[in-house]
Amino acid sequence: MLAALNVAGVVGVVSSRNAATPRYAIFVMLAVSLPFLVGALFSPAPGMSIVGFQVPFYVAGVIIVLLQNHAINARMIRAELDNRDLAIKDALTGLPNRIFLQEKLRGMCSELAAPAANGGRPFAVLSMDLDGFKHINDRFGHAVGDMLLRKVAERLKRAFRPGDMVFRIGGDEFVILLPDTSEIEATLLAKRAIEKISVPFDLGVGAATRIGLSIGSAFAPADGGEPELLLTCSDHALYEAKRTGKGRYRAHVRAAN
Repeated sequence: MLAALNVAGVVGVVSSRNAATPRYAIFVMLAVSLPFLVGALFSPAPGMSIVGFQVPFYVAGVIIVLLQNHAINARMIRAELDNRDLAIKDALTGLPNRIFLQEKLRGMCSELAAPAANGGRPFAVLSMDLDGFKHINDRFGHAVGDMLLRKVAERLKRAFRPGDMVFRIGGDEFVILLPDTSEIEATLLAKRAIEKISVPFDLGVGAATRIGLSIGSAFAPADGGEPELLLTCSDHALYEAKRTGKGRYRAHVRAAN
């Protein structure tokens, strides 16, 4: 009787506390209950064979409860991940949004302030704005405008390196984070992006559609080590690029000491 109580207690506790690892829990439950099952079936004590026949039903029921709890936990985790994706991703293009940009930029600035963590490697922030997008959107409608934004997002992802991060922060505005990048490398990447976006888009509206891309950049730590400051500097450089003719790249001009 004491062995039966111990088996039931162990199986119940394992089932209730190990829903996250069902295969391990089932293994433990079987390892505990099978020796008792064999002993009960072949025990000379009267009535123990009946207890032995009951053990498989009890263990099977507990395993079913375990698997149901595991399924509930898995659904909760998936729901949390889905909510996280909805919070940090742009619904139209699938790119990370402004919220994730701020989060990532804060992390990169924090690492930059602790050289022991990453060697103090610099990074670049590119602010981008499409030239001529409003005309396309007004002329052909928002559906065509949305299609164009999705195609632009795909081209931007292909224009940069695998470790670079492309964000859509609203409208036709994009930001790129280039980790461990020199000013020369950022300039070459920015000009390549401008060239790729300048290739006409097929939007199914007749003739191929042309737009442009203007880019402004800021560099950490040369232009600052705070997220807001770096974004402000890259925005100023973007404004200067658009002011001087659009379809251009400009780096932030630092004030003379």
